[in-house]
Parts: sequence; C-alpha cells; structure tokens
Amino acid sequence: MWRVAIIFCLSTVGAAADELPRNLLLKCEGKLTIIINPPTVESLTPRNFDTTLSLRDGELTDTGSAFLNTGNCELKNGVVVCSGKAVYASTVDSGSESRVMKSYINRETGEYNFFMETTRYAGRNATGKKSEGMKYMRNGICRSISKPVF
Repeated sequence: MWRVAIIFCLSTVGAAADELPRNLLLKCEGKLTIIINPPTVESLTPRNFDTTLSLRDGELTDTGSAFLNTGNCELKNGVVVCSGKAVYASTVDSGSESRVMKSYINRETGEYNFFMETTRYAGRNATGKKSEGMKYMRNGICRSISKPVF
C-alpha cells in the first residue's frame, strides 16, 4: 500500500514539472530586430527591448502591447511554444494586414524568442494583392517576477 502511495506521489510531481504554468509573470529583455521589406540599414540594426509577459491559461500576453500576443501555448520538450494569427483592417485605406506569430520560452534557461511576420494586402481580410511586409524578432532572457519560473 505504501509503495503505491509513494509511486503515485512521485508520478504527480513529475507530471507537474511537465505542465504548462497556469499563471506566471515574466520580466524579459534582450535584442529586437525589425526587418522592413524592402530592408533598410536602420531596420536591420538591433535595438534593446524590455517588457513584461504574462502566461495565463495558455496565452502569452505582452503587457505593453495588444498586438504581440500569442495563444495555443504548449510545453514541448521543456520549451513553452505559443502561436498566433491575426488580420487587421487598415484605418488608412481599404487594405489589411496579416500577422503570423510564434513565441518560445525555454523552461530551464529562460531564453525567449518571438517571431512575427506581417504581410500587407490591398483588400480586406487579407485578400487581394500582397505588398510590403515586416519581420519582427525578439531574442532575450526572461525571469519570473511572480513565482519560480515553471
């Protein structure tokens, strides 16, 4: 009977270590590179970023921007992997912009990578002729500011 109880306790501890955190606040900093199409020297020059991320209920939210959020977060081989897609109608013309995003946070090291690619379309809802776009990349380190990281 005791053996069963000990095995059960050890197996639940191992499972908890492999689960996605439900509510975690992270302070992240590193380098940001924005590549505008066509590329310019200014757009290729990395700059620093400093932000706070909230991982809650499978969504990774940048508390400083409503446009840099990803969902569908899963823990895969010790890495939190999140993705997102969005289409925004232009406020300037009849066009739109499509965004595809991916976020990665290494559970052990805190290494953070965020990738976003935007594509501009002539029509609404990402339809019509494609034109310029942008790639937005963050590489840095995150540390927990709410409780232990993972």
